[in-house]
Amino acid sequence: MKLLSPIPQLTAPSLQDTVDFYVSVLDFTCNTLDEEWKIACIKKDDVTVELVHPQARFPYNGGEPFNAPVFTSGIYIHLEEGKEIDELWEKVKDKAEVCFPVQDFDYGMREFGIYDNNGYLLQFGQEISA
Repeated sequence: MKLLSPIPQLTAPSLQDTVDFYVSVLDFTCNTLDEEWKIACIKKDDVTVELVHPQARFPYNGGEPFNAPVFTSGIYIHLEEGKEIDELWEKVKDKAEVCFPVQDFDYGMREFGIYDNNGYLLQFGQEISA
């Protein structure tokens, strides 16, 4: 048995606004936006995220109102080694609320964190070249 990459499901009170955020700020592509099922699927490279409206028609969705993101931490997206993290930082820093700016950490990573339009923490990291 081989496990594949996880697909986070994020509650999004406005699917269209959330799709617009990920498409315009982070260059994701929207593969699905289904208003009947109240779900959207967005993708960039190897990262896929499902956006689920609080009233989505799924057996596991309790139809709870969305007051704020309920998440124990953030979504961490690892980038290939190179200078792409600085390019991405320059692209997004003025388009999203910043949690922490791009910086190098002692554990060998260059990272930054932003919040999406719903308040979910998105962290981006890239290994620092020796």
